[in-house]
Amino acid sequence: MPVKDKNFRTKVNAISVVLALSVLIMLIKFVAYYVTKSNALLSDALESFINIATSSFTLYSIYYSAKLKDHDHPYGHGKIEYLAVGFEGALILGTGVYILYEAFNHFIHPEPLQNVDLGIMITASTGLFMYFIGSFLKKKGRELDSITLVADGEHFHLDTITSIALIVGLVLYHLTKLPWIDPLLAALLAVHIMMSGYKLTKESIDRLLDKADFDTIQNVVNSLNKNRKATWIDIHNLRMQRFGNIIHIDCHLTLPFYYALDQVHNEIKNLEADINKDFNQEVEFFVHTDPCNEEFPCKLCNVEECAFRKFEHLQTVDWDIKNLMANKKHQL
Repeated sequence: MPVKDKNFRTKVNAISVVLALSVLIMLIKFVAYYVTKSNALLSDALESFINIATSSFTLYSIYYSAKLKDHDHPYGHGKIEYLAVGFEGALILGTGVYILYEAFNHFIHPEPLQNVDLGIMITASTGLFMYFIGSFLKKKGRELDSITLVADGEHFHLDTITSIALIVGLVLYHLTKLPWIDPLLAALLAVHIMMSGYKLTKESIDRLLDKADFDTIQNVVNSLNKNRKATWIDIHNLRMQRFGNIIHIDCHLTLPFYYALDQVHNEIKNLEADINKDFNQEVEFFVHTDPCNEEFPCKLCNVEECAFRKFEHLQTVDWDIKNLMANKKHQL
């Protein structure tokens, strides 16, 4: 399959390794449940099964999002990554509801646990595994600016916290032998899982609705300031959308009114090329150009030796998120 995402292979390799490790961790957790008969450990094992399902969908979404643009998808296929995050969140929410239901049943009809010491050791080992997997995924996700890898990494770190809570609960049961500790712990775990699922689902919806990503926009602003040219008299009405590995930016750019069409075209291409140097993924611009035909652009303009200048340059406006995103030209 032809792809344009230069990080495609790295993403696929990362999630493939995690998928294989997730299967191993799930099997170990089911062994822990089998030897202890703990409802809380069963809940943890079921969540690991969800990890495998979501990692599989994540792998497919990375593959699909990297496909080139086509006639039916002029902006590419990248938004499927946000759908993958929403799918993961929905599965986690459903798992939490099921665990809460089972916890309620076992709270009414508690059963004694077995081999608690062995269960503690197994849970500690899987928790350690999940911490390192989560750290690996989050690091790779930030390096490659992949929301799906970061989301999966966050999920594994949440699982690590879950393992710590399970160990504490098993130790308390070992010391007290109180039968209600296990279902109570499972219920608390269910609430924790549902909160995690809610956050992922909300993030997916926000991304699909193109909620402003101010961290990335700030990086764009920093790059514009770094590469700023005197001929870029004004930039405003800047908006951004994410399509997987593609950042799409709309903006208005004010250029000298006497520029020929080929000069305007070159300025826009130079703008796009300069910004792309500062990002790991592709940044594409859709630019509306304005001519400098008013009083204030002259006073804000740094273009030297302009034969049409009406006013002296008085001030250079500092570009920031607020004034670049505003739908009006900068003024003194």
